[in-house]
Amino acid sequence: MYGVVLWSDQRQNRAVIWCEDHGDLAYYKGDVGGDSAMTAGDLVEFELHEAADMRLADMPRLITQRSHPTLSSDLRRAGAQLGVVPSAAPSAANSDYAANVVPFREARMAAYA
Repeated sequence: MYGVVLWSDQRQNRAVIWCEDHGDLAYYKGDVGGDSAMTAGDLVEFELHEAADMRLADMPRLITQRSHPTLSSDLRRAGAQLGVVPSAAPSAANSDYAANVVPFREARMAAYA
């Protein structure tokens, strides 16, 4: 499967990948201290399998570095225009969005499902 990295943490060797089939996002969890150098916007190829209701990426391989450098910000901007994510950056004052994870509110998402 091919996909574009939306988010990565190189220190923890983790990434979230938007898959070419536009299904659920895939999560990559490598060994801490591993050699993954994926960054947001990279096009990668990987093996996909499901476990515990999650899609997991295995053995990612970089195809093109920074092939889609604005994809994450484009998705964030589109979400803000639809009103499903905040338009401003997260802040400590706005505790709903203070973490790295955007909470999905069922009532809002049902309107777009």
